Amino acid sequence: MKDLLHLPFLGALLRGRWFWRVTRLLALAVTLLVIVSGWHHHLIPGVATPDPLMYTSFATFGLWVLWIMGLVLLALVAGRFWCAVCPFGWLNGLLSRYGFNRPLPGWLGGMLPITLLLIALQISVYLLAIHRYPDYTARLLVLLFVALIISSVVFRKRAFCQIFCPAGAILKCYARVAPFELRVRDSEVCAGCSSVQCVSEQSFWQRYAFGPAVLHLQRQRPGCPVDIHPHQIDDNSDCTLCMNCVENCCNDNLRLGFRPWLAELSHAVLGRGEAFLLLVLTGMVTANFSKVNVPLREMLFAAPKKAAILLGWQADGYFLLSALWITLLLPLLLALPGMILYRLRFMKVTTVIGPDEPGQVSVKHSLFAGLSDLLLPTIPLLLASHLILAVVKLNAKLGYLPLALSDLSGVKSYLAVHLMGTLPQPGVLVSIDLLKWLVIVLLVIGYLLAIWAVKKVASGRDGKKFYFWGTLINISLLAGLYLDTVIRWLFLR
Repeated sequence: MKDLLHLPFLGALLRGRWFWRVTRLLALAVTLLVIVSGWHHHLIPGVATPDPLMYTSFATFGLWVLWIMGLVLLALVAGRFWCAVCPFGWLNGLLSRYGFNRPLPGWLGGMLPITLLLIALQISVYLLAIHRYPDYTARLLVLLFVALIISSVVFRKRAFCQIFCPAGAILKCYARVAPFELRVRDSEVCAGCSSVQCVSEQSFWQRYAFGPAVLHLQRQRPGCPVDIHPHQIDDNSDCTLCMNCVENCCNDNLRLGFRPWLAELSHAVLGRGEAFLLLVLTGMVTANFSKVNVPLREMLFAAPKKAAILLGWQADGYFLLSALWITLLLPLLLALPGMILYRLRFMKVTTVIGPDEPGQVSVKHSLFAGLSDLLLPTIPLLLASHLILAVVKLNAKLGYLPLALSDLSGVKSYLAVHLMGTLPQPGVLVSIDLLKWLVIVLLVIGYLLAIWAVKKVASGRDGKKFYFWGTLINISLLAGLYLDTVIRWLFLR
């Protein structure tokens, strides 16, 4: 399984240009179907339920349950594989060929715009509950299509993915530990190749013969959307698995397959933008865990609640403060104990004995300079916690899939289940007695993998002891919050 490209049938399928085109077209068709099915549906007239179509509509169920939760399961095994079939990224690459091809400004680079968009989405979830209403969901996708067209016309290559795609950014983080990779088979072959055909966008002529008729068409070879030569790939974070280099390589020197977990984490470097995204994601995952843990929820949301009361703000003000709190301040406070301990390694104490010179204490570097280093080993735990939320959600709501497929609007299905009683209400797929042990196993595995990651990353860092204990404090604090929630929610029922 280390090289899927050379397996019978599967290898030919993965190399085939039309396989990827058809897959992306199908993904685009499903996306358009979500928009159409949810565009004119918000509530059901005469029904008092505030969000009756949340799970019966194909729009809300397809995007917020099936796609978002299924994406976490896919990231666990295949990293950024979704980027290979994403219709938005595919259209971005096609449309950008006919735009102005301006380079992306530096202030739009990194992951800051995507992280701010993720915060904005969290605010919209709290204020407007966009995940509960089909028409809001459809309009969100339309806004993304508008952003796709604008970014494709103005900037070169896949600027949309770098500015407007939180899913790709989250997958970028999780891909660092996923056991799936695209690499060169022999680095010496790449070193001796001067054509650079695998990533170039050169035009070429293609000859088509139909009996005596011969047709010549000029085509453009698709290049790498993220400007990375396969020989330079040393981790899974940037490669979007678009397969363009596999198709273009004249030496058949690329492989696509599996590798050990956390194989490259020891020499990985987390940028500031990615660290900021991980910080926000940590807060969002922790807040989602607190939904079923009343004492934890009251503790976590006490600060925005008191702030809203002091400011005299109503519910909307409280929701706004809560969204900012859980995405910015709360995760920073959770990481603060480990950061303080880790920064002690830079403390230098100098005592000067003299009549007029007291002892001097100087601290080098800022307090948050080591935040990226501390957050890197937390990725396995964060992925495991995110996976738990996905498994629980899919277990509880996947039974609505037949209803959403049979009635795209969800109106008839809701009425049949909740009012007329002609259809049974979908139940869970796995019993709670079995689910609770699956959840606890996933959490323990995530915690142990995070500790293993701490050891791997600490081997290449200065001040190993400070780094190890600082990171271990942060990981244990998060794991303790999640474990308390799992025990109160599933075991002490």
